[in-house]
Amino acid sequence: MLTGLKCPGCGSQRAIHSLLHGDVLQALSFNLFLVVAIPLIAVLYYAEYRRKSHPRLYMLLNSKYVIWTALALVCGWWLIRNILGV
Repeated sequence: MLTGLKCPGCGSQRAIHSLLHGDVLQALSFNLFLVVAIPLIAVLYYAEYRRKSHPRLYMLLNSKYVIWTALALVCGWWLIRNILGV
């Protein structure tokens, strides 16, 4: 770490590795945000894959409000993990 701060994605690879081995608690300790976001990411992939048959879902999930909310959540996680040491 160049700055000594953890980025929002720090621990993601270890968290995914732990999830693949069935250790959810350890995955949560590596990167809580990623583990919580995985179901949401799955919904986004589903909406992208089925966008022709579900155009309203695709448009809803790709609206500027959802994108800005996701960006705010990532920035919030970055602050929380560095201030509180999560």
